[in-house]
Order: sequence, then structure tokens, then C-alpha cells
Amino acid sequence: MKKFLAFMLVLTMTLSLAACAKPAPAAVPETPQEEKGFKDTIVFAPNTDAASLDPHVQNDTTSEQVVKMLYNTLLKFGPNGEITGDLADSWEVSEDQKTWTFKLKEGVKFHNGTEMTAESVKGTYDRAMDPSNGLVVGEIVKMFEKVEVVDKYKVSITTKEPYGAMMALMCNMSLAIMDPAYIEKYGMDLGSNAESINGTGPYKVVSWTRDEELVLESHDDYYGDKALTKKVVYRPIPEAAARVIALETGEVDAIQGVPANEVPRLESIDGLSVYKAKSIGQRLFRFGCNDSIVGNTKVRQALIYAVDRQAIIDSLFPGLSYPSTAPLAPVTWGYANLGEIKQDKEKAKQLLAEAGYPNGFKTKIVTTERYAKGVELAEIIASQLKEVGVEAEIQVMEWSAFLQTIDGITAKEFDAPLFIMGAGPSMMDADGGLRGLYTTTLTGKNDRNYGFYSNKEVDELIDAGMKETDPEKRKELYKRAQEILYLEDPAGIWLFDQLTNLAHSSKLKDVTVSPISTITFEKATIEK
Repeated sequence: MKKFLAFMLVLTMTLSLAACAKPAPAAVPETPQEEKGFKDTIVFAPNTDAASLDPHVQNDTTSEQVVKMLYNTLLKFGPNGEITGDLADSWEVSEDQKTWTFKLKEGVKFHNGTEMTAESVKGTYDRAMDPSNGLVVGEIVKMFEKVEVVDKYKVSITTKEPYGAMMALMCNMSLAIMDPAYIEKYGMDLGSNAESINGTGPYKVVSWTRDEELVLESHDDYYGDKALTKKVVYRPIPEAAARVIALETGEVDAIQGVPANEVPRLESIDGLSVYKAKSIGQRLFRFGCNDSIVGNTKVRQALIYAVDRQAIIDSLFPGLSYPSTAPLAPVTWGYANLGEIKQDKEKAKQLLAEAGYPNGFKTKIVTTERYAKGVELAEIIASQLKEVGVEAEIQVMEWSAFLQTIDGITAKEFDAPLFIMGAGPSMMDADGGLRGLYTTTLTGKNDRNYGFYSNKEVDELIDAGMKETDPEKRKELYKRAQEILYLEDPAGIWLFDQLTNLAHSSKLKDVTVSPISTITFEKATIEK
């Protein structure tokens, strides 16, 4: 197992907010928290509600961070980047590197009291593997050949080929273990309301009023360290200014997505703190490669040199981001530093001329306000593109409508030559950050390859990286793939890597802020 652990030593440490405030108590109190000077409820304001709490369906940070409070995976990232057991006590891989056997913890209970067993794992993964479900998670497990119950507490997973990122994949919340009875009962409605959620995590859902309030309560039969705060309330506030006011007035204890211009002021207010940390998160504008003009490689090369990334950061996100240097952020395993792409307007014009557009062309940028400063980003990029002769109309879409355009439609239907996107793999491995997103779609629809990007060499490199178990060889394969995606045949305009940020009451201690940008409260307390 050592060679698999070695290559997964990434910056995945759990980050404590204790440094921002007074230290938390050294030991878990033996009496109720409120009797020890702590509140029994933490109120948190994200910018939006969870879209789905079905591990197989959730595909955004807001949903995933709630799922992490409710469910568990077979393995997890430890505080120093090592991979450790979660629901699995131990594991081993066969000599041919294709069959993984996991010994499960005994006595783990779902929220309804049902015991988690090998049948739970099989039921979860069978659902993910079933192509008739049409789940995006199917791409993540496409290398799985079969899942078998060895005995009540032992399960084996056989892959079609050796899979170098298997241990990282087992940490992915998209593969959190669910109750098969709930899968059968709720089908694709699982995770859509409080009644349909039954995990093994430290918290359980007690109520959920869409776009208003999601209430979690500690799971008394949790097999790990018990949550220190009884309730966590998620109260989504879409407007950034309103979130800040809610924090300042004490209506909420913490907010996510702090506007960059507000950070210095909030840091100066007594009783408030702002926490920042590097993450897997990136912001880019992807290319719709089905477009008759943007599908031209030289056009895409021209556009990546037309943009001034530092000017965008200085204008919109000072102190909360830094220029991207690859299609992966530095905290992701397999990242290759390819350098910042500096604006070069003359080079952009030359490439446009070589592509057959010496006088530029007209195009469209699609954006949504769901992403921070999404409209402003599009406006600045349109302005910069105009300097090299490209006139871009801006189309602003509601989040729900935008999601429908990047999931399950054909190239003929897709109409977004340039479109805003976030990026960052929850499994913190290059396989999760590249495969599916930039490999040729086999269905003809944009299930994960939103912009219909297709490059034969990239396909081959990413496929080889998936099957390779030698970490150094995997890195070389992914480096070459990133060179193509980022510079030679670009799939998008990578703008900046993001810092996860959290503004909170200084009385709030030990919130877990992970490099995958999720914020969880399983260890948190808040003083009265």
C-alpha cells in the first residue's frame, strides 16, 4: 500500500479556524455544550441553497459541503494529506492491481438505525455504474467492472484495467455510501427533500425548506467523534451585500463568498474574522468547440493571449485569487506549473490573421450571476477581446437555465462559444480534474465535457494516466495533457485560482475548511 499512499500526499490538510480566534476547549465536555458556555446552534449563510443532497447527483460546492456532513466514503483524506480509512478499516489490492478489497467498520449506523454493510456499498456503486440511470457519476466509475460482497463487512471492487487514482476516488463524495433501501424507495428523487436522506455522517437532516432554510441535527449514533454542536442551520442569502449585513448584525455566524472589496473592512471589525486558504478552485471561460469559429485551434490560441488576467484579478478579486498556471490548481495532485499566460495583443492579432480572421469576428459570451462577479467578468473579457478585433455579445442566464445548457444536450443544440465555468476535482487528483471534462464525449452530448472539446492525443494521455499506477509516469502523462489543454489546443481561458474564504464571528471555532472549498462544522463550536 505504501506506493499508493506516497503519490497521494497532496495539500489536503483540514484547516482549522482556531488561528483566527481564541483556542477551542482542549477536550470534549462531558455535559451539554450549552452548559459549558457554547450555543447549541450555528447559523451559516452560503450564497445559494444546495441543489441536491444525493451524492451521485450533487455537482457543486454548496451541495457537496452539506453532503459531507451527512454521508461518509470508504476512504478519506487525513489532516496531512495522507489517505486514511473512513467507513473502511483496511484495504488491499490484488497483484494485478485490478481488484481492491475493503474491510468495513462494524456497527456503523445510518441515520434511521439501519446498519451499514457490504451490501450498502454494493447497492451504492451498482447504482452509480448503471448506465440506464443517466447519472454523471457514471463517468467517474466507468473503469469499474464489478462490485462483489465478500462477506457482511467485506466488499471487493474489480476494475477493467489498473487504475492509478483508485484510492483518491474512494475519497470522492460522489461515491459516499447510501442506504440501498432508500435508493430503491426514492430512485432519482433521493436527496431532493429531508425525508429521502439517510446517511452515516455526523449530522442528519431534520427539515429543508428550499431556498430558505436547511436544518441539520447531530447524529447520536455516529461511529466517529460526535459533533460538538447540536444543530447547524444553512440559510442561503444570494446577495453578497445582504450576507455581509447578516454577519455584522449577528443574524448569522458565518458567511461564504465574501466580496473581495469587503475583506479588509471585515478583518478590521472587532469580533469578526476572515479566513482564506488555497483551494482546488479555478475560474475559466471554456470554449464551445462546436462553434464554427471558436472550433478553430488558432482562434482559441489567439483568445487566450487577448486576456489580461492580472487586470481582472486586481479589478474584481484582489487578495482572493492569483493567476492560473495550468488547467489544475497547485493543490491538485498531478498539477504541472506551465506558467501564467501574459496578455500579448500583437500575438493574438497574428494568430487571428493566421486563422483567417485578420479583422476579427463576432461571437458570444455566456455567463451567469451564480458565479461571483460573473457578469463583470464577462464584461471585462469582452472589452479585452474587442482590443484585438473580436466583438462579443454577452448573454446572462439564470442558473437553472444555464445548467440545462451544460448537461445532456447535443452539439447542434449547444450555443455558447465562450461560457463561464468553475473547475476543481473533489478527488484532488488530475484524473478527476481532466477525465470526462476534456475527453471526447462518447454519447454525443455534453454530460461532463460541456464544450465538446476533442483532441485525440489528450484522450490517449488521460486514458493512459487513468490506467498507470506508477506515480511519476502518471505525472508525465498528465503534464503533457495539460500542455495541450492550456496552450497548444486550449479548451478554455483559464483566468485565476481561487482562495476559499469564510467570514465569521470570532466566537466560532474549529470550522473545517478543506482545499476542495467545502466548509463543514463537524468539529465546530460557538461561544455564547
